Amino acid sequence: MTQLPAASCPFVAKAALAYRVLVSSYIAMLLVLLGATLSHPPPTAEPGLMLWLTGIGIALFKALPLMLFIPGLVARSHKSASWLAYMILLYFVVSVLGVFTPGSGIWGWLLVLASLAIFVSAILFTRWQKRVEAGL
Repeated sequence: MTQLPAASCPFVAKAALAYRVLVSSYIAMLLVLLGATLSHPPPTAEPGLMLWLTGIGIALFKALPLMLFIPGLVARSHKSASWLAYMILLYFVVSVLGVFTPGSGIWGWLLVLASLAIFVSAILFTRWQKRVEAGL
């Protein structure tokens, strides 16, 4: 019994699509975190350049756990994607709480949608990429 090459595997296209959705929703999550932070600046920040620098610094701090997965996502590692799926659940819980916080506006809903898209696409990518690597 011979194994089919990975290029003819039916899961290659599915894994590629899930990877594209994963990366695009990952970037969307980073942009939403930046937008949410800049739309609700700290009250002590001075307007102008200092406001932008403070907002970017706070957004980077919020996104630091997400940035740990960049090397694994670039390498298309299904292990990194599965760990990202587990970690994104924390962002999902915080974003659901944020939806019900007065004044969160659209940013809470965007965080919920982005974290949900990351979770689902990371799980599907992990499943299909493992099958591609196994040659099934």
